[in-house]
Amino acid sequence: MITYQNSSQHFAKNAVFAMERRSGISHLHWHNAVEFVFILKGSLRFSLNNSLFTAHEGELVVINSAIVHSFTPEIAAEYYFLVADDVFLKTNNLYSKTPLESRIADDRATELFKKIIEEYERADEYSNTAILSLLMSLFIHLNRCHRGNGDEAPPSEQKKLKMIRKALVYLQEHYREKLSVEEIADALHFSKSYLSHSFKEITHYSLIGYINLLRCQNARALLLSGSSVSEAATECGFSELSYFTRVFKKTLGILPSDVEDEIFTLNPGESKL
Repeated sequence: MITYQNSSQHFAKNAVFAMERRSGISHLHWHNAVEFVFILKGSLRFSLNNSLFTAHEGELVVINSAIVHSFTPEIAAEYYFLVADDVFLKTNNLYSKTPLESRIADDRATELFKKIIEEYERADEYSNTAILSLLMSLFIHLNRCHRGNGDEAPPSEQKKLKMIRKALVYLQEHYREKLSVEEIADALHFSKSYLSHSFKEITHYSLIGYINLLRCQNARALLLSGSSVSEAATECGFSELSYFTRVFKKTLGILPSDVEDEIFTLNPGESKL
């Protein structure tokens, strides 16, 4: 049977959906899947393509397939996300070329998603099947009641979005390397000015700012897994430790050495000795 992925696994090619409870930032990315975010408490600042908005406790947000997106807590937030695979949707005649609305203010949709959460937390032998059933009911309801206006983005906008998605994939694969905007533009076969301007317009990050964010987030993950500061810096593309420290502080708001305290905050039973 095809099963969902638990919180310790990545979204796999044979998975129908992935689901997890979180409290942190979801950085800029995109995927060929539909994502739901249900806010349990606090509020999240969303960036969907070039649209910005804040959603609050009790709200359900839908992120349509291939949308470049990120979300950041504005007020200390906890939320569930669920990502549903496009193949599952198409196979069950639940996929529509007309996008769903992004913000769902609807008691029926909220009720269905809360039941999905209940089954996820129950985690017994029937939960997977129950979630799939509820997920299908949710998509049927949203397709009937919460379709978007159906207007396609103009060709120029579609070209930008396709380029940005291509850029995100390229940067994910090459962020450890020494990169310049010129090299990135050449690799993607776009002009430097067009790529820089469009990336900033759609993502609200400069190219260099996003590369630094990507490097620092991956360095933080390495530090949390036990790597030294110098090992994390080198692995993530920083040739100078002092520069890494400055960029890390500017980007994430803490020093690399402070991540050690974060480790022991997350694991208060462990001793530093």
